[in-house]
Amino acid sequence: MKKREDIVQKFSTFLSFGSPISGRNPIWQADPELERPIKRLTQSEPEAKEEFWARYFLKISREVSQVGSEGISSSQPLTQNSEISSLRAGKHLSAYLQDACLWAAQKTYQRFKFLRHRYPLEEYFQIANSATNPPAKLLKNFNFHHPKTNIEGYAKTAIVRFIQNTIYHHDLEAKRDKFSDYGLLKDLTTKELKEALVLKGINHGNLNSYCLAWKCFDEIYQPNTYQGSRSLPSPNQEQLEQMASYYNQRRDQLDFSAAPASAEKIQEMLSICIQAARDRRTQRFLPLEDYGHLSDSTRTPWDTLMQEEALEQVQLLVSRLFSTLPELGQTMLKLWQGLNLTQSEMASVLKSKYPELQKQYQVARQLGRYTKTLLKDFTNEWNKIEPEICINDDKDIERIKDALSECLQSYYQQSFNFTLDRIEEQWSDEEKKLIVGDRLNSNNPIPDEQTPLPTSELANGLGKVKQRLIKPFKCELEKSMKLTQNSLDLVNDKIVKFIDEWLKIKQIR
Repeated sequence: MKKREDIVQKFSTFLSFGSPISGRNPIWQADPELERPIKRLTQSEPEAKEEFWARYFLKISREVSQVGSEGISSSQPLTQNSEISSLRAGKHLSAYLQDACLWAAQKTYQRFKFLRHRYPLEEYFQIANSATNPPAKLLKNFNFHHPKTNIEGYAKTAIVRFIQNTIYHHDLEAKRDKFSDYGLLKDLTTKELKEALVLKGINHGNLNSYCLAWKCFDEIYQPNTYQGSRSLPSPNQEQLEQMASYYNQRRDQLDFSAAPASAEKIQEMLSICIQAARDRRTQRFLPLEDYGHLSDSTRTPWDTLMQEEALEQVQLLVSRLFSTLPELGQTMLKLWQGLNLTQSEMASVLKSKYPELQKQYQVARQLGRYTKTLLKDFTNEWNKIEPEICINDDKDIERIKDALSECLQSYYQQSFNFTLDRIEEQWSDEEKKLIVGDRLNSNNPIPDEQTPLPTSELANGLGKVKQRLIKPFKCELEKSMKLTQNSLDLVNDKIVKFIDEWLKIKQIR
């Protein structure tokens, strides 16, 4: 899919995923009723940038009579106002926000990709579009006077929140009933748990203790059953003892004021976390009108970084710091964030080369050290680059840990995607057409090397193409990470899932 290059396109075209017959390849479709007026406006102000026009149309959408009183420079083409109604301005702004909608849809698709009740990317995109209709409602709390905010960056954050709330609201029963108690804990994010505990009445002085107990559970409790099962068993006494020991160790490192915890105390804290999470997932989520209040109350240092559109700078910093880690640290983070391996799976892959990593808990401790090192190095370097947006202490680090993890995941997965791109470049044009020409069904995973292919896939050749990716991809990864030959055969299902996601990405490029 081609990017929109000029201002006329950005304010007059809409994204369409096409029909099933055409393979749902997304294309930009122009709206003639928007194309003509934006051409006239840009001719009257040829030096104006897209942010200028976005603010211009937002101001008209909010209140036509006050155009020019706030947020737009004195050089704006006021003579054109008679041609731009509030409704037309809203349509121009909706067109402009199509890129933000696609970005938010892709981000949320990744966030919910392991849910049993999955939604296709197109549906996320349609939900995102509904958030921008009308756009003035989505952007009602946008502050024209803030020097470093822009409309697209602000909209991305708001649209992601809108999609997530919509999914939770409409899939409420599935979210509530899908998990057993400990399956629910495995599905939580730090942000969701904190919000649930606050709603439960846990005061801020105790919040970190409960979150730490949950983190110790998440790292030590690694059942063989697939995450999200209705029947995950309770952790046994030995595991609870390990959690208590790890909790007390981390408590000392973080200098928490809370008392040391026993296995029984850990069990009690986890039970409260479970109840809080269930209560949160069965409540009504905030409507769009309340987003301004929610944003102010949950703002973190990472929100500030994203609002200032510093993502590219963050990625460069993460890349540089990652290269300074020891070889083992780089390999572990790649396996964890890039291929989404569990700690038990990582132990099975690494133990032949690293005898000290035979067990899950050994991987957990080593991975924790490297993660903490990377977070602290990131904090120190970021405070030098942006002293006015300081990340001050361990508590701040904990608050941005999940968001930085997403950044790491994006970085490593992009690296693996480039590996698959290089493999594809060596293929014939016919094979490449098969990759981008067929829409994959997310409910039908790619067969592994030992699984017979359906006759229908063999007939059109697509199955052979998919199967041919597996072996060279594993070989490239083993070579780049200096792993023992064939060690990734033990996690063939994760290799297959990654290839499947890469193929889906090819559909929207």
